Amino acid sequence: MSQANRHIIGQGFLSGMAMVLAMSYGIWFGIDPVYFGAKATDMYAIPSNPTVFKSHITHNFFLVVAIYLWLLCFFRTEKPALKGVYAALTLLGLVNLFGMIDGRTGWLVFMVIPLYFGYQKLGFKGFLLAGFVFAAMLVAAYFLVDNIHDRFSTTWLEIQQVLRDKPQQGTSIGERVIYLTSSWSAFLQAPFFGYGLGGVQGAVQPFTSAAGWPTFYNPHNQFLMLMLQGGLLALVFYIWFFGLAVFKSATSVWSSTFVLPLLMIYFVGNLLNSFHFDFAESVAFVILYAVLLGATAWD
Repeated sequence: MSQANRHIIGQGFLSGMAMVLAMSYGIWFGIDPVYFGAKATDMYAIPSNPTVFKSHITHNFFLVVAIYLWLLCFFRTEKPALKGVYAALTLLGLVNLFGMIDGRTGWLVFMVIPLYFGYQKLGFKGFLLAGFVFAAMLVAAYFLVDNIHDRFSTTWLEIQQVLRDKPQQGTSIGERVIYLTSSWSAFLQAPFFGYGLGGVQGAVQPFTSAAGWPTFYNPHNQFLMLMLQGGLLALVFYIWFFGLAVFKSATSVWSSTFVLPLLMIYFVGNLLNSFHFDFAESVAFVILYAVLLGATAWD
């Protein structure tokens, strides 16, 4: 895969995300989402949560990737006009990510960007400094940005419910506790080879039923999903597969800049979701891996 082809893939993705961002702002300003091919529901494509086509988890995840690439474009271009465009897209993306869209996965995944830049500039000290600055900015945003304040306040209430051993159905934290506890209990019953592909729902059903919880087929954690379906064997193979990609992406300047951070974004996201299971995210990962392999072969 030549460098020109890699740029075409990146430009196509960023053009698509620019369109999604524009439509998201349109919905936020009150334009009927039907004009964009989307349908308003109680949760999505509404001014208080202006997502387009996908849920806020998918929207935020891809927006973090786009923000990172727009930042790279801003630093690398020498044309003032283009710098202005990339700066505007980055700023609009940040406002959309933190101030307009529900969901906390995107905020957590975004942490990879300052940590990566900090490490690139100052090594481990830069990594720690970037982490401190990011945490301080989140604290400030809690008091200044209504969307972040509301989501973190809700998180704390949900955590309190969990601490009282009463995780609530219908809340993101409560549901994830249900996913975690039931999945872990099921995994312990078949730790080496799991329950086979598609076996998640059947594996967790005895434990969800005993607790009076609804069953599920996606534990919202990629590592748990692998362990339930293939046991420790699947987890070992995945670690080898993903670790090889990380190692390969660190061997050249290009791939360590354009591939390695995106792999880390996937890694962090997979702690809270199954991004190799969700369709859009899994397809994007296949494309990312193909770009890595093509770049390695070409370089």
